[in-house]
Amino acid sequence: MNNTVANSWHHGELIAQKRIGTEQRMAEVGPKFIRELMPQQHRDFFESLTMMFIGYTNFQSQTCASVLFGEPGFVSSPDPSKLVINLQYSIGDFTNQSVKVGDRIGLLGLEFQSKRRNRINVIVTDINQKSITVKVLQSFGNCPKYIQPKTWAFNPDYQRFPSITEVALETKISTDKTIKQMITNADTFFIASCFDDGELLNNRGTDISHRGGDAGFVEVNESGQLLVEDYYGNGFFNTIGNLLLNPIASLLFFDTQLGHAIQITVSAEILWNDDQEVDDGNKQNDIINDNQDTKLVRTLCFTPIKIDHYENGFAYLQK
Repeated sequence: MNNTVANSWHHGELIAQKRIGTEQRMAEVGPKFIRELMPQQHRDFFESLTMMFIGYTNFQSQTCASVLFGEPGFVSSPDPSKLVINLQYSIGDFTNQSVKVGDRIGLLGLEFQSKRRNRINVIVTDINQKSITVKVLQSFGNCPKYIQPKTWAFNPDYQRFPSITEVALETKISTDKTIKQMITNADTFFIASCFDDGELLNNRGTDISHRGGDAGFVEVNESGQLLVEDYYGNGFFNTIGNLLLNPIASLLFFDTQLGHAIQITVSAEILWNDDQEVDDGNKQNDIINDNQDTKLVRTLCFTPIKIDHYENGFAYLQK
């Protein structure tokens, strides 16, 4: 494997790509589409945002999915390799003490109304009381599929330091009506995953990804596990690749009408149903090769380990 490809994909991503027979195509795609610099349109896009989703690993070595808020311009880009994020607001979990210089975190900018999203994986280079500065390791765009359009207004009940309640796992999600409804009514959630073996390559660290679909696309079974059909995407398998090597992840759900949020630490399992056929054009139908009819349908199964509920912790509500 050449160094350029090795810096685009790590071992877990390559396993997933090989399983569906796209590793050769991705070896060509990766170096072309994954950059170490942000193009000007991405820099302008990040500076226009009022929220940015973040995946990070905290001082307790826990992977977390969260979101940062601010007025347009709370994210700035002094040059193509750098972002400065003003730490105005979060759901209540992220502060300047949540990460340290040298940490590798994932950032996702998503504009729901235009269905535009761009991702960057970065390394923290500076922290102060008001902001963090990060350097780009990987920058790439994502397709607009499965983003549910929304427009936002500021939440008048937003609490900068919301009450945080840890939900007892003895009360399973399947029987907790508030938590279950927030999950099963959701058309969007975010997942933070991490793989870091100490190698100083750009594809190591924590990542954050968007998942979307029609309301109800996340199911909760009787055991309180979350089941999500993995829809067709860009074929990079950033999240799947991380989960193959490290199943511990963090999910972020939020109530767009009330502003509540839940952060769920989970153990993830990827269920491959190699011989199952589906007719839904949204769901992943990856032909292994052109001479076979066998298709792969993936289901993500998440078993909760820890659940935190943030009351009025989301700074914006859907209009």
